[in-house]
Amino acid sequence: MTDAIVYARFSPRRDEEHCISLKTQTDRCRKYIAKQGYTLADTGIFTDTAKSGADSDRPGLWAAVAAIKRGMVLVVYRFDRLARDGFLAYTIERDVIKRGGRIESATGEGEISKTMSPEETMKIGMMRLFAEFERNVIKARTSAGMKYRQSNGEVMTRKDQLPYGWQTDPANNLKMIRNEAERLVGESIVRMRDSGNSWRKIAELLKKEGAVFRNRPSWHHTTIRNIYLRFKSKP
Repeated sequence: MTDAIVYARFSPRRDEEHCISLKTQTDRCRKYIAKQGYTLADTGIFTDTAKSGADSDRPGLWAAVAAIKRGMVLVVYRFDRLARDGFLAYTIERDVIKRGGRIESATGEGEISKTMSPEETMKIGMMRLFAEFERNVIKARTSAGMKYRQSNGEVMTRKDQLPYGWQTDPANNLKMIRNEAERLVGESIVRMRDSGNSWRKIAELLKKEGAVFRNRPSWHHTTIRNIYLRFKSKP
């Protein structure tokens, strides 16, 4: 009997309707394992939640790789659940193969193993490239959608990360309204910089005037520069 383990990754996206849940992935992998006559290993199922396919910092992923022993199979819903970055995908595949295992897709994409033919190797390489391309498309589409919503006053980030000069609307925490106090500081920064002051000098002047950056005790020149660029381009 061949022992198999399952890895699933869920990465919810604000502008993506078709996120594949962990349950959907693991159920499909279980059915595949049963159909192939494999046995789900005692180590079982490994998952990561809210992790990008380009993120190498995934405890569940590396625990799954570490659990692979000679002759075992790592089953995933699709190969892009492992990674949407070409180099990262290659690294994962190499580690599994070095441990004597192989990777199989529950949705019929084939397998990644030491015995792959040149044609199969080329196919997997193309799939890696497509997964990375798709990640970049999703990233660009999501970014465009967030910028559009933000331009219409929708809150698209945590309260402490709202653009300087904006605040959450007390009547609707999903909307942004102008923060007039911060806008006065932003306009002052633009005037001081355009008058020839350095970032550090501006920090000193702001401190002297009693201006604070969102309740923080001091100003950092990088923060001042970012506020200047924002107000200079989008007053």
